Amino acid sequence: MKSSLTCRFLVSIVFVLSAGFALGAEAKIGFLLKAKGDFWSAMEKGATEAARAAGAEIVVRSPISETDVGMQTQLLNALAAQGIQALVIAPTNKDALAGPVAALAAKGIKIVVVDSPLAGNAEHVFVGTNQRAAGEAAGQLLAAMVQAKDEVTFLKHIQGSGATEEREIGALTKLREAYPGIVVHGDIYASSEKGVEEERAELLLTKYPNAKAVLASGTPGTMAMLKVLQQKGLAGKIKFVGFGFNLNAEVAAAIESGAMQGWIAQLPQEVGRKGVETALALLKGQKMPAVVNTDFLVITKDNLKDPKVQALLNL
Repeated sequence: MKSSLTCRFLVSIVFVLSAGFALGAEAKIGFLLKAKGDFWSAMEKGATEAARAAGAEIVVRSPISETDVGMQTQLLNALAAQGIQALVIAPTNKDALAGPVAALAAKGIKIVVVDSPLAGNAEHVFVGTNQRAAGEAAGQLLAAMVQAKDEVTFLKHIQGSGATEEREIGALTKLREAYPGIVVHGDIYASSEKGVEEERAELLLTKYPNAKAVLASGTPGTMAMLKVLQQKGLAGKIKFVGFGFNLNAEVAAAIESGAMQGWIAQLPQEVGRKGVETALALLKGQKMPAVVNTDFLVITKDNLKDPKVQALLNL
């Protein structure tokens, strides 16, 4: 009897170890970012830490620019050729990447989409910030700063960017709930081309000089608008809410001085970590919800000194 129990125990140990080896050391995950930069580096850090903890192999790739859809598609095909078992992708364009990703899903590759939603019907799990809710939080902030007859402007990010479009829709919804007839201008995009954002920020201010408040829906546009408002002596005179990740010293100082009224902060390291953990769970055959939300923080002068907020400066 004792011998039989020992045998069963050993068999169980062998099964657990072999399963861990198959879904750990042999698990190969492709992580395709949207671009290069601090935000994406933070996301990569969370992803690689999660892969390392699980003993999985991770191959990270990214185009230089968020607008380079063609390059991201090429990198996607290259990852597929390397024999990945799961793909974690932040799509540069929700429509253009839908077909290529669906083709990989049809081959049995597990798909996790992070940061920006993907169009189409490919079976996947989405991991990321609830961008609509983040946009609504920004809209509520703006609504508290303006009046019904004021003009508000949106410095949009990039056409076709699912994440920032959701933010813009959420912000506009809350503004219109507060003031149904409020005038909102949103025809200028900051783009992600280096050096263009400040020009676009200046154009927005010049085109709509009567605006009482500005929302920038992407990080490059937010930082550019802050700089332009300060240069023109308009910081604090025009209410300003922007989007970013974690917290940096420049933004903290701007909130402290009143040059900026709100910073909606994503936590990209958490997105990367949860993206890889979700991919590993799918490879193990675990059932996952269609959407796995990650946190965001609304930072204003009221909570700037909160230890949880200050901790973001060190990330």
